Amino acid sequence: MDYKIALFLNHLGSGTFLDFITVLISSLYFLIILWSVLAILVFIFDKKKGKLIFLSIIITIIIYFIVNDLILKNVLSSFLFRERPFITYPDIIALGQKFFDSSFPSGHMAATVGILTVFVFYYRKTWSLALIFALLMAFARIHNGLHYPSDVLAGTILGIGYGMLSIYLINKISLLKKIPLFGSIK
Repeated sequence: MDYKIALFLNHLGSGTFLDFITVLISSLYFLIILWSVLAILVFIFDKKKGKLIFLSIIITIIIYFIVNDLILKNVLSSFLFRERPFITYPDIIALGQKFFDSSFPSGHMAATVGILTVFVFYYRKTWSLALIFALLMAFARIHNGLHYPSDVLAGTILGIGYGMLSIYLINKISLLKKIPLFGSIK
């Protein structure tokens, strides 16, 4: 079933402008610029909670790198290794940057959903934009032949966890700073 969905979405709109869009959305350069600009804008313009959001994003990224890239992709890779669809199936076409590490879980989805979780937590009204971008990213990763739907689902679940854990940690740190021993938040 995973393969059939991946094949269908890979060929859907193949050779059209959709390929350009999915490659752009999946580009690490695009994502780094997008998340950096948004984090900096929040930090500068949201005087009330901008610092908390900025730090939550940084912590989300750190958690992502520790869990996804260090633990899941390196330490546990012998147990979790799964070839990417374009490698396993010659009828699936790879678009964009071709990664050859394990396709499980989707790191793009985990990082994206983690950061979006932070934004939605602090700015509730952004949930619809966040959902649209997450769905576009999910589609892009499968359309580009780099992930199966289950990889994307696992990345989504992990990303929500990374975002929520960073929010929890930031709130704990904020509470500590209110204790006279640790100083006060300003």
